[in-house]
Amino acid sequence: MNFDTMIDRRSTLSVKWDPSAITNICSNPDAEPFWVADMDFTVPPEAHAEAKALAEHGIFGYPVATDQKTVFMSFVKARHGMTIDEDELSISQGILSSISLSVELFSKEGDGVVVPLPAYAPFLRIVKLHNRTLIPWPMIYDTDRHVFTLDWASLDTVIDRAKLLIFCSPHNPTGIVFSEEELIRVAEICKARDVVIISDEIHADLSFKSFVSVHTVAKELEAKAITCMAPSKTFNIAGEHYSVTLFTDSFMKQAFEKRLHQLWMFRPASYVTALARVSYEKGLPWLEELVTYLKENAVFISDYFARHLPELIFLEPEASFIGLIDAGRIMKLIEADAKANPDLYDPATSPDGSMLSRFLGQRARVACNAGTWFGGQEYASFIRFNFATQRARIEAALDRIKTAIRFLKETYPPPGGQDAR
Repeated sequence: MNFDTMIDRRSTLSVKWDPSAITNICSNPDAEPFWVADMDFTVPPEAHAEAKALAEHGIFGYPVATDQKTVFMSFVKARHGMTIDEDELSISQGILSSISLSVELFSKEGDGVVVPLPAYAPFLRIVKLHNRTLIPWPMIYDTDRHVFTLDWASLDTVIDRAKLLIFCSPHNPTGIVFSEEELIRVAEICKARDVVIISDEIHADLSFKSFVSVHTVAKELEAKAITCMAPSKTFNIAGEHYSVTLFTDSFMKQAFEKRLHQLWMFRPASYVTALARVSYEKGLPWLEELVTYLKENAVFISDYFARHLPELIFLEPEASFIGLIDAGRIMKLIEADAKANPDLYDPATSPDGSMLSRFLGQRARVACNAGTWFGGQEYASFIRFNFATQRARIEAALDRIKTAIRFLKETYPPPGGQDAR
């Protein structure tokens, strides 16, 4: 597979490439998108062929795929060495809907839900929409080593007020793959307080290192856990809304499946089912090539920053294709630019953006998710960069960022001519 092949995604109903959506995060509809977590690569050839065959057949009736559970079980065994019993899993219509249903079913209004911060924004929205009480669990950011870690001391405090913990590994947006030891510690703490873990593992198959699932650890410890996996990120079929939900508790699984039937959400559409099934069954060789390319992209960005952009820090992820960039060293310069050019930085033009994302959109024509989207102003000096695209596009974007930072340094020199860092 040649992942360097350029593909024009404009005018394809892609929200990632939609000018109005891009404007919403960076104020510039012409900015090039490096935000929404899907990839600028075609799906595995087997999935592409399956989609073509279905389209040419021309009939899209009710689907049935009696082997879809066993196909998934074979895939995770091959990819992660993970053993799952068929009676532990349910097929559902997307990870977020599964998380939302789980919050609805296994807590009540006012109950506390712990969420590590920074966090994927829909987690926070789900808690709010169900009228649960959000209990933030901020991770510790080491400003010398530029890494996020779990704050164990504070977990013991916040968990006592909780009914649920919404976890995420590999973590979005930091890209951390939590170790087995860390997962055991989380599971033991939650079991002791009778807290249910809901774990989003949508990026698991794109890990650059050995991955251990919360499901495996929780099952061993007899802790209550609901683990959500999907082919969405793995095979770049994010818009198809197909997921697999794993349970360590049979009664919770029964309640979940009953609710799926009440909402008539127990059968994904025919196209979705076909693409997920063939991808899990035949897509592993393509996936292994993809993971290698993504890891090389991450290393390329780190090397570029070291050679050309010392003002920025790339928090190189351990999985997937999203990474945080720490721009703390240039925020004073960006603030000066915003003060001098308020029209370029008008929050009304990009309600889901930040000063940093507007700088990148307006001055470098690069659209990224604002760090504030993942937990508020504490993360204002971060942006999330999606590098699941052709390396030439990444290099061109980084070149534009370098030029934009040079403009800042030349236009707003610090007192005494000191370096902006």
